Amino acid sequence: MDFLELCKNRYSVRKFSERAVEKEKLEKILEAGRLAPTAKNSQSQRIFVLKTQAALQKIYDATPMAYNAPIVLAVCYEKSASYKNTSETVYIDSECGAYDGGEVDAAIVTTSMMFEAAELGLGTLWARGFDSAKIMKALNLPETLHLVCLLDIGYPAEDSVPSERHSQRLAISETVKEL
Repeated sequence: MDFLELCKNRYSVRKFSERAVEKEKLEKILEAGRLAPTAKNSQSQRIFVLKTQAALQKIYDATPMAYNAPIVLAVCYEKSASYKNTSETVYIDSECGAYDGGEVDAAIVTTSMMFEAAELGLGTLWARGFDSAKIMKALNLPETLHLVCLLDIGYPAEDSVPSERHSQRLAISETVKEL
């Protein structure tokens, strides 16, 4: 499929079928994330694959943002491994420090995996509306990690439809300016 067609057709799936995702497809999705660019090739992403009933139940209990997907990826980055731009000072929670590129890198990795899943005929939902501390605790993840998002993956249910907001796009002239 043409990449722009893929971008137009992909939507956030909030209703998944019970059909299992093939191992080969999951491997391709994870490989797309591994190959994604990161700042200074830091590769600080750490991805946790939740696909057993026990692991999925932990995430289902912690947040409704999993939408009963048969696979959920918890996308994190290792704080000590992420690229730090020491020439830029940022303020986060009233603390001063170098710019940390880990969250952007994890977002790039997630985007690569999301589009690979779409190319393979799978649906995804990039989820961020949750309590990170609750999920970190539920999954027993170390404090050296920062949880960026969940990526729900599976086959869309037959009656799954895009949100009414999906096709509402601003004109390119409203989002792009030439200087």
